[in-house]
Amino acid sequence: MPELPEVETVARDLGRRVRGARIADVEVLWDRTIAHPQPPERFVAELRGASVARVGRRAKSVLVHLDDGRVLTVALRMTGALIVTPPGAPDDPYARVVFHLADGRQLRYRDPRKFGRIGLWEGGGLRRRGRVAERRAPYRVGDVFARHGPEPLMRSFSAARLADRLRGRRARLKTLLLDQSFIAGVGNIYADEALWRARLHPLRAADTLTHDEVRRLHRAVRGALREGLANRGTSFSDYVSVDGEPGANAEQLRVYQRTGAPCLRCGTPIQRIVVVQRSTHFCPRCQRLPVEAIAG
Repeated sequence: MPELPEVETVARDLGRRVRGARIADVEVLWDRTIAHPQPPERFVAELRGASVARVGRRAKSVLVHLDDGRVLTVALRMTGALIVTPPGAPDDPYARVVFHLADGRQLRYRDPRKFGRIGLWEGGGLRRRGRVAERRAPYRVGDVFARHGPEPLMRSFSAARLADRLRGRRARLKTLLLDQSFIAGVGNIYADEALWRARLHPLRAADTLTHDEVRRLHRAVRGALREGLANRGTSFSDYVSVDGEPGANAEQLRVYQRTGAPCLRCGTPIQRIVVVQRSTHFCPRCQRLPVEAIAG
Protein backbone atom coordinates (compact mmCIF):
# COMPACT_ATOMS: atom_id res chain seq x y z
CA MET A 1 0.00 0.00 0.00
CA PRO A 2 1.41 3.44 -0.88
CA GLU A 3 2.58 5.29 2.22
CA LEU A 4 3.31 8.95 2.90
CA PRO A 5 6.28 9.34 0.48
CA GLU A 6 4.46 7.66 -2.39
CA VAL A 7 1.21 9.57 -1.89
CA GLU A 8 3.05 12.87 -1.44
CA THR A 9 4.96 12.24 -4.67
CA VAL A 10 1.70 11.60 -6.53
CA ALA A 11 0.12 14.73 -5.03
CA ARG A 12 3.04 16.99 -5.97
CA ASP A 13 3.24 15.64 -9.52
CA LEU A 14 -0.50 15.82 -10.01
CA GLY A 15 -0.64 19.38 -8.75
CA ARG A 16 1.89 20.49 -11.35
CA ARG A 17 -0.11 18.85 -14.13
CA VAL A 18 -3.74 19.62 -13.34
CA ARG A 19 -3.74 22.83 -11.31
CA GLY A 20 -6.24 25.17 -12.99
CA ALA A 21 -7.69 22.38 -15.17
CA ARG A 22 -11.46 22.20 -15.60
CA ILE A 23 -13.27 18.87 -15.31
CA ALA A 24 -15.56 18.63 -18.34
CA ASP A 25 -17.02 15.23 -17.51
CA VAL A 26 -16.48 12.12 -15.40
CA GLU A 27 -16.93 8.43 -16.15
CA VAL A 28 -17.40 6.01 -13.26
CA LEU A 29 -16.49 2.56 -14.55
CA TRP A 30 -16.64 0.77 -11.19
CA ASP A 31 -19.41 2.08 -8.95
CA ARG A 32 -17.91 0.86 -5.68
CA THR A 33 -14.90 3.10 -6.16
CA ILE A 34 -17.09 6.06 -5.19
CA ALA A 35 -17.32 6.46 -1.42
CA HIS A 36 -19.33 9.71 -1.40
CA PRO A 37 -21.71 11.06 -2.58
CA GLN A 38 -24.05 8.32 -3.70
CA PRO A 39 -25.26 7.29 -6.17
CA PRO A 40 -22.27 7.59 -8.54
CA GLU A 41 -24.44 9.61 -10.96
CA ARG A 42 -24.62 12.34 -8.34
CA PHE A 43 -20.83 12.24 -7.96
CA VAL A 44 -20.50 12.78 -11.72
CA ALA A 45 -23.07 15.59 -11.84
CA GLU A 46 -21.46 17.48 -8.95
CA LEU A 47 -18.00 17.39 -10.55
CA ARG A 48 -18.94 18.58 -14.05
CA GLY A 49 -17.54 22.06 -14.63
CA ALA A 50 -15.42 22.14 -11.46
CA SER A 51 -11.84 23.40 -11.65
CA VAL A 52 -8.78 22.22 -9.73
CA ALA A 53 -7.33 24.86 -7.41
CA ARG A 54 -4.50 22.79 -5.93
CA VAL A 55 -3.54 19.25 -4.93
CA GLY A 56 -2.33 18.14 -1.51
CA ARG A 57 -2.14 15.15 0.78
CA ARG A 58 -3.43 14.04 4.17
CA ALA A 59 -2.23 10.75 5.64
CA LYS A 60 -2.31 8.22 2.76
CA SER A 61 -4.87 10.09 0.63
CA VAL A 62 -4.46 12.54 -2.23
CA LEU A 63 -6.57 15.68 -1.78
CA VAL A 64 -7.73 17.54 -4.90
CA HIS A 65 -8.99 20.95 -3.79
CA LEU A 66 -11.57 22.43 -6.14
CA ASP A 67 -12.07 26.12 -6.84
CA ASP A 68 -15.39 26.21 -4.95
CA GLY A 69 -13.86 24.87 -1.73
CA ARG A 70 -14.91 21.25 -2.06
CA VAL A 71 -12.28 18.51 -1.79
CA LEU A 72 -11.87 15.29 -3.74
CA THR A 73 -10.16 12.58 -1.67
CA VAL A 74 -8.42 9.66 -3.38
CA ALA A 75 -7.35 6.72 -1.21
CA LEU A 76 -5.02 4.69 -3.42
CA ARG A 77 -5.00 1.62 -1.13
CA MET A 78 -3.22 -1.45 -2.49
CA THR A 79 -3.05 -0.94 -6.26
CA GLY A 80 -4.54 2.48 -6.98
CA ALA A 81 -2.79 5.03 -9.21
CA LEU A 82 -3.60 8.42 -10.69
CA ILE A 83 -2.35 8.77 -14.26
CA VAL A 84 -2.59 11.84 -16.50
CA THR A 85 -2.85 10.82 -20.17
CA PRO A 86 -2.67 12.94 -23.34
CA PRO A 87 -5.62 13.24 -25.75
CA GLY A 88 -6.20 10.04 -27.70
CA ALA A 89 -4.37 7.71 -25.31
CA PRO A 90 -5.48 4.05 -25.50
CA ASP A 91 -8.11 2.91 -23.01
CA ASP A 92 -6.94 1.30 -19.77
CA PRO A 93 -8.88 -1.85 -18.77
CA TYR A 94 -8.07 -1.14 -15.11
CA ALA A 95 -9.36 2.44 -15.12
CA ARG A 96 -12.17 2.71 -12.55
CA VAL A 97 -12.86 6.46 -12.80
CA VAL A 98 -11.91 8.74 -15.69
CA PHE A 99 -11.93 12.52 -15.30
CA HIS A 100 -12.16 14.17 -18.73
CA LEU A 101 -10.37 17.51 -18.63
CA ALA A 102 -11.47 20.39 -20.81
CA ASP A 103 -8.12 20.48 -22.66
CA GLY A 104 -8.61 16.91 -23.91
CA ARG A 105 -6.41 15.14 -21.39
CA GLN A 106 -7.70 12.49 -19.00
CA LEU A 107 -6.98 11.97 -15.34
CA ARG A 108 -7.46 8.25 -14.81
CA TYR A 109 -7.84 6.44 -11.54
CA ARG A 110 -6.64 2.89 -12.25
CA ASP A 111 -6.95 0.17 -9.66
CA PRO A 112 -6.53 -3.48 -10.68
CA ARG A 113 -7.69 -4.88 -7.33
CA LYS A 114 -10.49 -2.35 -6.81
CA PHE A 115 -9.66 -1.53 -3.18
CA GLY A 116 -9.27 2.24 -3.60
CA ARG A 117 -11.99 4.78 -2.83
CA ILE A 118 -12.76 8.31 -4.05
CA GLY A 119 -15.01 10.81 -2.26
CA LEU A 120 -16.21 14.36 -2.87
CA TRP A 121 -16.67 16.37 0.32
CA GLU A 122 -17.48 19.85 1.51
CA GLY A 123 -14.42 21.82 2.59
CA GLY A 124 -13.77 22.72 6.21
CA GLY A 125 -12.42 21.26 9.39
CA LEU A 126 -13.79 18.73 11.80
CA ARG A 127 -17.35 19.37 12.94
CA ARG A 128 -17.56 20.00 16.67
CA ARG A 129 -19.56 17.41 18.53
CA GLY A 130 -22.67 18.45 20.36
CA ARG A 131 -23.76 21.14 17.90
CA VAL A 132 -27.31 20.18 17.00
CA ALA A 133 -28.01 22.99 14.56
CA GLU A 134 -25.63 21.79 11.85
CA ARG A 135 -26.64 19.36 9.13
CA ARG A 136 -24.87 15.99 9.27
CA ALA A 137 -24.56 15.79 5.49
CA PRO A 138 -22.81 16.60 3.28
CA TYR A 139 -19.83 15.72 5.44
CA ARG A 140 -16.79 17.96 5.62
CA VAL A 141 -13.40 16.72 4.53
CA GLY A 142 -12.20 17.26 8.09
CA ASP A 143 -14.61 14.57 9.25
CA VAL A 144 -12.96 12.05 6.93
CA PHE A 145 -9.65 12.42 8.77
CA ALA A 146 -11.06 13.02 12.26
CA ARG A 147 -9.36 9.94 13.73
CA HIS A 148 -5.99 10.38 12.06
CA GLY A 149 -2.93 11.33 14.05
CA PRO A 150 -0.45 14.13 13.31
CA GLU A 151 1.60 14.39 10.15
CA PRO A 152 5.15 13.24 11.00
CA LEU A 153 6.89 15.63 8.60
CA MET A 154 5.12 18.74 9.89
CA ARG A 155 7.32 21.14 11.87
CA SER A 156 4.87 20.86 14.76
CA PHE A 157 5.62 17.15 15.11
CA SER A 158 8.53 17.51 17.51
CA ALA A 159 10.33 14.92 19.61
CA ALA A 160 8.50 16.34 22.63
CA ARG A 161 5.16 15.80 20.93
CA LEU A 162 6.11 12.22 20.07
CA ALA A 163 7.10 11.66 23.71
CA ASP A 164 3.70 12.92 24.84
CA ARG A 165 1.92 10.53 22.48
CA LEU A 166 4.05 7.59 23.59
CA ARG A 167 3.56 8.25 27.30
CA GLY A 168 1.49 5.53 28.92
CA ARG A 169 1.17 3.48 25.71
CA ARG A 170 1.96 -0.19 26.21
CA ALA A 171 1.57 -1.14 22.55
CA ARG A 172 4.53 -2.58 20.67
CA LEU A 173 6.39 -0.03 18.58
CA LYS A 174 5.64 -1.66 15.23
CA THR A 175 1.95 -1.90 16.09
CA LEU A 176 1.86 1.74 17.16
CA LEU A 177 3.65 3.05 14.08
CA LEU A 178 1.11 1.30 11.85
CA ASP A 179 -1.78 2.86 13.79
CA GLN A 180 -3.00 5.81 11.69
CA SER A 181 -4.60 7.38 14.76
CA PHE A 182 -1.13 7.58 16.33
CA ILE A 183 0.83 8.91 13.34
CA ALA A 184 -0.63 9.49 9.88
CA GLY A 185 0.99 8.12 6.75
CA VAL A 186 3.46 5.55 8.09
CA GLY A 187 2.97 1.99 6.87
CA ASN A 188 4.82 -1.30 6.86
CA ILE A 189 7.84 -0.27 4.81
CA TYR A 190 8.75 2.93 6.61
CA ALA A 191 7.93 1.55 10.07
CA ASP A 192 10.55 -1.18 9.57
CA GLU A 193 13.05 1.29 8.15
CA ALA A 194 12.54 3.79 10.98
CA LEU A 195 12.92 1.17 13.70
CA TRP A 196 16.16 -0.07 12.12
CA ARG A 197 17.49 3.50 11.98
CA ALA A 198 16.55 4.03 15.62
CA ARG A 199 18.04 0.65 16.69
CA LEU A 200 14.73 -0.29 18.34
CA HIS A 201 13.15 -3.75 18.29
CA PRO A 202 9.68 -3.82 16.68
CA LEU A 203 8.26 -5.67 19.73
CA ARG A 204 9.53 -3.10 22.22
CA ALA A 205 6.75 -1.66 24.40
CA ALA A 206 6.29 2.05 23.72
CA ASP A 207 6.22 3.05 27.39
CA THR A 208 9.70 1.58 28.01
CA LEU A 209 11.58 4.01 25.78
CA THR A 210 14.08 6.38 27.34
CA HIS A 211 14.27 10.06 26.49
CA ASP A 212 17.21 9.40 24.15
CA GLU A 213 15.40 6.52 22.43
CA VAL A 214 12.34 8.69 21.80
CA ARG A 215 14.55 11.31 20.16
CA ARG A 216 16.20 8.62 18.04
CA LEU A 217 12.81 7.30 16.97
CA HIS A 218 11.63 10.80 16.07
CA ARG A 219 14.69 11.41 13.88
CA ALA A 220 14.40 7.94 12.36
CA VAL A 221 10.74 8.23 11.36
CA ARG A 222 11.29 11.61 9.73
CA GLY A 223 14.55 10.49 8.12
CA ALA A 224 13.05 7.34 6.59
CA LEU A 225 10.08 9.27 5.22
CA ARG A 226 12.21 12.09 3.83
CA GLU A 227 14.53 9.64 2.08
CA GLY A 228 11.53 7.86 0.56
CA LEU A 229 10.14 11.17 -0.64
CA ALA A 230 13.49 12.26 -2.09
CA ASN A 231 13.59 8.99 -4.07
CA ARG A 232 9.98 9.43 -5.25
CA GLY A 233 8.67 6.47 -3.28
CA THR A 234 9.21 2.74 -3.05
CA SER A 235 7.98 0.50 -5.87
CA PHE A 236 7.80 -3.28 -5.73
CA SER A 237 4.84 -4.04 -8.00
CA ASP A 238 1.96 -1.56 -8.24
CA TYR A 239 3.02 1.91 -7.10
CA VAL A 240 3.78 4.37 -9.93
CA SER A 241 3.84 8.14 -10.21
CA VAL A 242 1.43 10.28 -12.24
CA ASP A 243 3.62 9.61 -15.29
CA GLY A 244 3.43 5.86 -14.73
CA GLU A 245 7.05 5.68 -13.54
CA PRO A 246 8.14 3.62 -10.48
CA GLY A 247 9.87 5.14 -7.47
CA ALA A 248 13.57 4.56 -6.82
CA ASN A 249 13.58 4.05 -3.05
CA ALA A 250 13.53 0.23 -3.06
CA GLU A 251 17.29 0.23 -3.67
CA GLN A 252 17.84 2.28 -0.50
CA LEU A 253 15.93 0.07 1.95
CA ARG A 254 18.01 -1.26 4.83
CA VAL A 255 15.77 -4.02 6.20
CA TYR A 256 12.39 -4.23 4.50
CA GLN A 257 12.14 -7.43 2.40
CA ARG A 258 15.82 -8.21 3.04
CA THR A 259 15.26 -11.39 5.08
CA GLY A 260 18.52 -13.33 5.38
CA ALA A 261 20.63 -10.57 3.84
CA PRO A 262 23.41 -9.07 5.97
CA CYS A 263 22.57 -6.02 8.03
CA LEU A 264 24.14 -2.99 6.38
CA ARG A 265 25.36 -1.81 9.77
CA CYS A 266 26.72 -4.96 11.47
CA GLY A 267 26.46 -7.83 8.96
CA THR A 268 24.03 -9.94 11.00
CA PRO A 269 21.36 -11.64 8.83
CA ILE A 270 18.08 -9.74 8.79
CA GLN A 271 15.20 -11.60 10.40
CA ARG A 272 11.49 -11.60 9.62
CA ILE A 273 8.60 -11.96 12.05
CA VAL A 274 4.88 -11.24 11.79
CA VAL A 275 3.40 -8.36 13.80
CA VAL A 276 -0.33 -7.58 13.54
CA GLN A 277 -0.43 -9.79 10.43
CA ARG A 278 2.29 -7.76 8.72
CA SER A 279 5.75 -8.93 7.72
CA THR A 280 8.27 -7.21 9.95
CA HIS A 281 12.00 -7.07 9.26
CA PHE A 282 14.76 -6.20 11.73
CA CYS A 283 18.37 -6.84 12.71
CA PRO A 284 18.52 -9.04 15.86
CA ARG A 285 21.86 -7.55 16.84
CA CYS A 286 21.32 -3.84 16.18
CA GLN A 287 17.74 -3.92 17.43
CA ARG A 288 17.97 -6.01 20.56
CA LEU A 289 14.89 -6.58 22.69
CA PRO A 290 15.73 -5.79 26.35
CA VAL A 291 15.82 -8.81 28.69
CA GLU A 292 13.02 -7.38 30.83
CA ALA A 293 10.84 -7.03 27.75
CA ILE A 294 11.41 -10.67 26.82
CA ALA A 295 10.58 -11.75 30.36
CA GLY A 296 7.41 -9.66 30.35
